[in-house]
Amino acid sequence: MKTVFPRVLAVVALISIGWFSHGFFPQSSEKPATPAQRPGFPGRPSMGGAGYAGMKSEEVVPVEVSSTLLAIIRERVRSSGILEPEREVSLLSRVEGTVDKVSVVEGEKVSKGQLLCAIDQEELHIAADLALIELQQVQANLNRLEGLASSGDSSKETVENARFAMQRAKAGHDRALIDLGHSQPSVLFDGVVVRRGIEPGQYVRVGDELFTYADFEPLRVRIFLPESEVTDIEKGQRCVLRTESDGPILTEGVIERISPVIDRTSLTVEVLVVFPEAAVNLRPGAFVHIDVITRTLENRMIIPRKALALRGNRSVVFRLLDDETVQEVEVITGFENDSIVVIEEGLGIGDRLVVQGIDKLKDRSKVSVYRSIPVEVDELTVEPMSVPENPQKLRPHPKVPAVKE
Repeated sequence: MKTVFPRVLAVVALISIGWFSHGFFPQSSEKPATPAQRPGFPGRPSMGGAGYAGMKSEEVVPVEVSSTLLAIIRERVRSSGILEPEREVSLLSRVEGTVDKVSVVEGEKVSKGQLLCAIDQEELHIAADLALIELQQVQANLNRLEGLASSGDSSKETVENARFAMQRAKAGHDRALIDLGHSQPSVLFDGVVVRRGIEPGQYVRVGDELFTYADFEPLRVRIFLPESEVTDIEKGQRCVLRTESDGPILTEGVIERISPVIDRTSLTVEVLVVFPEAAVNLRPGAFVHIDVITRTLENRMIIPRKALALRGNRSVVFRLLDDETVQEVEVITGFENDSIVVIEEGLGIGDRLVVQGIDKLKDRSKVSVYRSIPVEVDELTVEPMSVPENPQKLRPHPKVPAVKE
């Protein structure tokens, strides 16, 4: 019994070890796959249409596109300033007294020579009459003394003194008439009453402001430009006015004067722009934006600025092809602003270009167009042109001369 029991324990231990070993290391009854049966082997298609193992399908990039546009380009210099009247006058009192009458109100249109008010008329009329009486008396005395001098009854010195007295009286009378005229001030030029500083019955002194009136036709703006920008500015160039930087054009004008000197403080040049019809929609004192058209470029091909990419020192675009791939095209650019670029060489009219999704593209990339957009233009800088029957004749070229406005 003692020899049998250890043997039984040994058999049980061996059976247990075999059982656990089979659980951890199962043996497959299938034969190993041959190389031709392995997934992705060149001679055998993969099952289930999932593609070959280890290979990727070509990526399709969703893009937004736009087309080239034939247009007229107007280069411009931008600035801003305050609308001012052509002429503005503050009328001050030249006499002292009580305001008898006020003939106009603020905002009223007035004409040259029109009376504005009357100041202390009765007293000034009396002063003028007294000066006239004195003048008549002195004149009569001079005539009497000259008659006596001809008969030898009056000395030459007495006649001279009488003549000086007559001149003094005449000057006094003239001064009284001038004061009477100043008591009834009139308009010097056609305009509009901007401000009225008096009321009937008010007492005014010499130097008090009576009225301010101005000529609103035309209105003008003083703009101040850096010296580098003034090189393209000429007298008579066309200008447009807006109340907002990129708002609608409200009126047009011309450059009237360019200062011959540079301001030492601001290092700018003053340019005076005149707008003959601005008063129809605008008031003096308004802050406005001015665009000066420096030159016009005709028959220029433009693209959206965001269609242009830089590859090192090259400017490139991605042109959409008929097979839904893109071609990387190197281009030569010209004038540009925040929204458009002029293409001098490299593209044709009607070419479709990628404007969104460029970062993911390379030459011959596969794309999917999800939207087409037009070239963004504004009514001043870019004027679209109709495409002629033979567009090749109108392809942009660097040597096409610019037209001065």
